[in-house]
Amino acid sequence: MKRSLLLISAFLTAFGASAAEITIKSVVDELNVRRTAAGLPPLREDSRLSQAADDRMRDMEEQGYWNHNDPQGRSPFQWLQPRGYDFSYAGENLAAGFETAEIMVDGWMESKGHRDNILSPFYNECGVSIIDGATTGRATGRSVVVLFARPRTIIEPPSPDPRRVSTPAFRR
Repeated sequence: MKRSLLLISAFLTAFGASAAEITIKSVVDELNVRRTAAGLPPLREDSRLSQAADDRMRDMEEQGYWNHNDPQGRSPFQWLQPRGYDFSYAGENLAAGFETAEIMVDGWMESKGHRDNILSPFYNECGVSIIDGATTGRATGRSVVVLFARPRTIIEPPSPDPRRVSTPAFRR
């Protein structure tokens, strides 16, 4: 009996340790499990988005808030441009107090707005920031910021075909 309990304990320790951790990789992997199940392409981690998420988390720590807008009412997406990320679409998920990435993403999937961000076909990149505790004081678990985005791309107009006559196009 003692030996079987020891084996079960060793098994849980070996396989439960990775499930218990909230890391950037485990968060992105969990998000992509849900996207793949929904027939969507996986998100790619972008270092500029991760730096912007770190800036965002640091701002919340320094000002002692936990909200999608800062105390002055500014959007979380203000952190993207200083990191050189010009976006077409952007979204944010926040979570605090969770112990595993799986449980955290399960919670997001139960919230329409968070679920919509995870499963949005408009996003193809993300950045993640994680701290122990909370931005508003001492707390258990980890706090996570995920910034989702799609970079703005410049689409070159097709070269004119001299064999084709067309009417003038509207240009901005």
